[in-house]
Amino acid sequence: MKTLSLLSLVTASVVLFTGCGQTSPQVAKQQHIMSEKEKNIQAIKNLPQWVINPQSTDGITAVGMAAYSRHGVRVMRPQAEMDARAKLAGQIETMVSRSQKQAMRSVQIADTDDMENVFSQSTKEVIKQIPLSGAVVVNQTIMDNGDYYVQMTIKKRAVVEELDKKQEIYKKNLENSKLTRESIDDGMKVLDKMMEDLDKDIQ
Repeated sequence: MKTLSLLSLVTASVVLFTGCGQTSPQVAKQQHIMSEKEKNIQAIKNLPQWVINPQSTDGITAVGMAAYSRHGVRVMRPQAEMDARAKLAGQIETMVSRSQKQAMRSVQIADTDDMENVFSQSTKEVIKQIPLSGAVVVNQTIMDNGDYYVQMTIKKRAVVEELDKKQEIYKKNLENSKLTRESIDDGMKVLDKMMEDLDKDIQ
């Protein structure tokens, strides 16, 4: 009887010990999340400063990224540059939109919403036609995990000169809009003021 009780006690101890050594699915999942989080934090710390905070004194700059590819840099570089150019286009649109809103306040536009729509659509149309071939690579790196980063910059002056050449698109869209004649004339004033402000910005 004593032998049987001792055997039962040993068996229970083994089961208890084994159970304590196992990790529940929930705990394992949480540990995995924490591990991935730590990896991401470390990866960010390892990024060059120009990736985290890209800057340019006389240009518009953006960083593009391409995830690791077994095909190497010949595939990753074009992808990263395409990503950077798309971000450059977004920044140019933001720059123009900001100047346009300032110009509208200066001219004191009454029909703000309709005017905004005309200028917004015109800006999108113009930016699609701006060649970003003038953007140059100023920094590039491959991280430990194989990801490829590239920083590209385009001169503000080159962008403003291209915008100036395409003023006719704004004028055509204003003339073809449903705005009143008075609002169209005000829109022309906004365009002049916008280009003036953009030109001052590159002085």
